[in-house]
Amino acid sequence: MMPHLTSEVPAPFEAYSGDGPYIFISYAHADKIAVFPAMRELHQKGANIWYDEGIQPAGEWSEEIAHHIQSNKCVLFVLFVTPRSIASKHVRGEINYAITENKDILTLYVEDTVLPKGMALNLGIFQSLSLKEDSWKEKAWKAISTRIGSATFDSAQVEVKERIKEIDHGEILWKSWEKARGQQISRFNSKKGLSVNPGRSISVSEESVSQSQVSSESIMRHPTATHVEVSQPPPAAPPSPVEEIKDNFSDPTIGEMSWVRHGEITITEPYSHDQKVVQVKNGFWMSRFLITQESYEMVMGENPSFFNVELGRHEANLPVNQVSWLDAVSFCKALTILSKHGGTLPDKYEFRLPTEVEWEYACRAGTLTRYYFGDNPLELEEHAWFKRNSLGRAHPVGKKMPNPWGLFDMYGNVREWVGVSFQNTLLNTNAQDEFRISRGGAYMKPAEECESGSRTTNSLNHRYRNLGFRPVLAKVLR
Repeated sequence: MMPHLTSEVPAPFEAYSGDGPYIFISYAHADKIAVFPAMRELHQKGANIWYDEGIQPAGEWSEEIAHHIQSNKCVLFVLFVTPRSIASKHVRGEINYAITENKDILTLYVEDTVLPKGMALNLGIFQSLSLKEDSWKEKAWKAISTRIGSATFDSAQVEVKERIKEIDHGEILWKSWEKARGQQISRFNSKKGLSVNPGRSISVSEESVSQSQVSSESIMRHPTATHVEVSQPPPAAPPSPVEEIKDNFSDPTIGEMSWVRHGEITITEPYSHDQKVVQVKNGFWMSRFLITQESYEMVMGENPSFFNVELGRHEANLPVNQVSWLDAVSFCKALTILSKHGGTLPDKYEFRLPTEVEWEYACRAGTLTRYYFGDNPLELEEHAWFKRNSLGRAHPVGKKMPNPWGLFDMYGNVREWVGVSFQNTLLNTNAQDEFRISRGGAYMKPAEECESGSRTTNSLNHRYRNLGFRPVLAKVLR
C-alpha cells in the first residue's frame, strides 16, 4: 500500500477516527476500483473502517499503519486478496504485523489467487470469503459484528491503557537513554579506546555495585554478563514423553535442535551499571543451525535472499538473509502450523524467535568470557565466518566449530533476529516500538563485533544481506 490515494478513484468515505472498535482494511492500491465498492458495502452496514486514507499528510506512514493495527480498538484485520496485494511488500508487511499482534484476520478474495505457502499456512486458520459469493456481504458483516460485539472494553479505558503503556515505556527508559548519550559524549571527547565486555542478563532484583567494580566499564556499550548458572533438570515426578528431554530434537523441516536447560544469567546494564538477574525458567530447544534458504523456501514459498552472481544461486545450505523481523516471526508461526498438521509438534509447544536473554544464555553455554571459547579473538576463525575470513559473503551453515551446546554459527555468518529484548525483560512487557535487536555478528563484522555480548538495533522492517535468524521450540506460556 502507498501512503496516499491517487485522484482517479475518490475515497469512498473518511477513515474512522472515533473511540469505538473498528476494522483495519489492507489492500493494494492497484485494486481500489474493485475494493472501494466492497468497503462501501461494509461501511453502509455499520462497520467502523480504518484504512490508509486516515493518515494525516504530515503523519509518519509506517508508524500510523502499525499503530492502527496494534491498537486494542482494532478488532479485525480485513485483507482484500488479489495477485497484486499478495505481491505488495506493503501489504505483506501489514499481514505479518497483524499476525505478530495476534489479530483475527478475515480474507476477502477479490480474484482467484494462489498464496505463497507460508502465507497460506498463517492465513488458513482464519475465515475467508470470495466476493464472487452472493452472500459474502452477510457473512462478512456477521464476522465483523461478532468481533465488535465481543469488544467489551470502553474507549476511555483503552485510551488510559495505551497512554499508560507509552508512559511506562518512555518514562522508565528515558533516564537510561540520557545516561547513554552522556557516556557516548564522554567517550568521544576523551578519545579513549572502547572496551566491550561480553553480554549479560536481567531481573527484578538490583544490587549495588561499588565504583571500583564498574570504573573499568564506564564506557561500555553492551550489557556485560557477570554470572551464568545452568540448572540441572528438576527431580520432579516422572516426566511425560514430551518432557523426557533428550539432548537433541529433530524437526523434519529445519533439522536438528539442541536442548537448552533452564538456569539464570546476571548482567550489568550498559551505562547504568545496575546488576540484574534474569531467570531462564523453562528449558527450550534451539535450532543448531541458522535457517537455510532451502528451509525458508520450503515453508514460505519464496527465497528473498541476496546471492552472489559469481557463485550462483545453488550453493547448498546457505543461511536465508534479507528477511525482516516480521518475516522471521511469520516463518515461525507458519512452521508451527506446518509441524502441527504433520504431527511432529510436541503438545503445547511452538516455534518462535528466542528472546534476547535466551539467545545470549544459549550462546554463552555457561561461560563468561568474550566468546564461549575464551577471550582470544585469533581463535574466532575456527568458530565463525567474519570479516577476516569470509571473503565478503555468507557461507553454508555448520562448517565451523559449534559452541559447547552444539549450536553452530552463533558468531558471524549472518546476524540473528531475536524476540523481546533485555529492556522488555526488565519492564516485564512484550510492548515494543518499531525497533528490534539482532545478535551474533556477521560475515561483514570485525571480531570485536561478533562477541557474545554484541548486539545491533534495526527497524522491524529492515532487511539486509547479512541478517537472518534461527528459531527455538518452546512451551506456549500465554
